[in-house]
Amino acid sequence: MKRKLFGWAGILFLTLACGLFTPAAAPTQPSVETIVAETFQALTVTAPAAETQVPVPTQINGTVVAVNNISFVIPMGVGSGAQAEFIEAVPPSNDMPWWEIGPAYNQYLIQSYPLAGAFHEPRIFVYPVSEYVQMVPDVGGIVDELKTIVNSPNAPMPENLPFLPAFNAAQIFHSNEQVIQFQSGTGIRFLTQYAQAPYPVNNNSLFYTFQGITSDGAFYVSAILPINAAFLSADGNPETPLPADGIPFDWENFENTPQHFELAKQKLNTTDPNAFSPSLTSLDTLIQSIKISVP
Repeated sequence: MKRKLFGWAGILFLTLACGLFTPAAAPTQPSVETIVAETFQALTVTAPAAETQVPVPTQINGTVVAVNNISFVIPMGVGSGAQAEFIEAVPPSNDMPWWEIGPAYNQYLIQSYPLAGAFHEPRIFVYPVSEYVQMVPDVGGIVDELKTIVNSPNAPMPENLPFLPAFNAAQIFHSNEQVIQFQSGTGIRFLTQYAQAPYPVNNNSLFYTFQGITSDGAFYVSAILPINAAFLSADGNPETPLPADGIPFDWENFENTPQHFELAKQKLNTTDPNAFSPSLTSLDTLIQSIKISVP
């Protein structure tokens, strides 16, 4: 079993090392600000939503975050505030790992998120597109692919969806894809999981992500928000009991791993949006409230 595991991980590592995945964002810096709760009302968009898009709500009760010309609302039950951080640029250098190169950007860590201890921290990122492409030309391809998806929402989805910040790991599947608008642009939300070796879809690693771009093309908006589904393993560990309606994972025959991912994808796609924790509805609402104001 170990030989198969290391072989699969090696293939992934070589794929990543060949430059098919974009360098990740820079390490986080000390916090800047925590926002207090309010009510944000009457959100609007200038362009009508397409039939495939999630409708934009007209009222959101929750926590208003407004820092560095960026604002959004955290719905009740998703968090109590956000820790705003300005991350300094990390230019290329001989001793800099490729996944850490990137421009200065804004990051928001959601506080009091209901899934404490998940593998990923709940965060929203706002990157300047032109600076990122100048430092990492491959990011231009990610931006172009995202534009293609949002401009043709009914077209078949690619095998791998555009994603920033990049990880030194592979996107093993995606589900629940939906093009949605936010206050300053459009993007796609989906559920996914990243890994460097065969591993079951599980509640510790699964996350909701949004990948969007502002209408003027100036900013790339990304969100990583952990999410749980009742039928998934708590952590993917083979010793952890599966729920009665869980999806088995064949630890002895990794050639069956794609079948596990497909079954997980089908079940996630047919799950009631409000049966997730947090609900897809509440996470979509957070994303739809994002507004970027150019000073």
